[in-house]
Amino acid sequence: MPIVGKQLGTVALRDNGDGTPLVPLADNDPQGMAYSYVTLNVTPAASPTDILTIGGSATKLVKVRQVLLSGSATAATNILPTLVRRSTANTGGTATTPSFLPRDTGDPAATAALKLWSVNPVALGTLVGQIDGGRLNLAPAANGGIDRLLFQFGWLNDKPIVLRGVNDFVCLNLGGAAIANTPLLDISIMITEE
Repeated sequence: MPIVGKQLGTVALRDNGDGTPLVPLADNDPQGMAYSYVTLNVTPAASPTDILTIGGSATKLVKVRQVLLSGSATAATNILPTLVRRSTANTGGTATTPSFLPRDTGDPAATAALKLWSVNPVALGTLVGQIDGGRLNLAPAANGGIDRLLFQFGWLNDKPIVLRGVNDFVCLNLGGAAIANTPLLDISIMITEE
């Protein structure tokens, strides 16, 4: 069946020719407020647990769209990162509070709270559950090809991770096991707010 256009009010909808609408391939909003954060060569704590947290906002819905993880080590090693959700904040340890960068200079500052942990939290927040996970091979940087692990949400009609309020957290967790061969991690995040 040919794809045809149908005028509905001021919006042209496309259908399959039989009146059933086509399902859009993406539900992202290119006009919405979008923010990025990237950090390179992060040395995780010994036996790392949460190495990064994204906290919700008191005033906006925060939608986690993408977390990209790569890195290198002095010799090949594997890590098993997971994205976990927590309903209370981590406490103790040592963390910096970097800022998300607006993708449009006309957008206000992000309201999501970001923390990058260099020393493990003393107490992890209350675990709600694991959202996603995978295996990442860290090879020596001189090897050329770098493995990447991509967690991506809300691009192909799946719902992004939605953080509702200041007691809602997504954390990048490395499981608490020692990682051999001096890993250096590269982390890239993209969120939207509304």
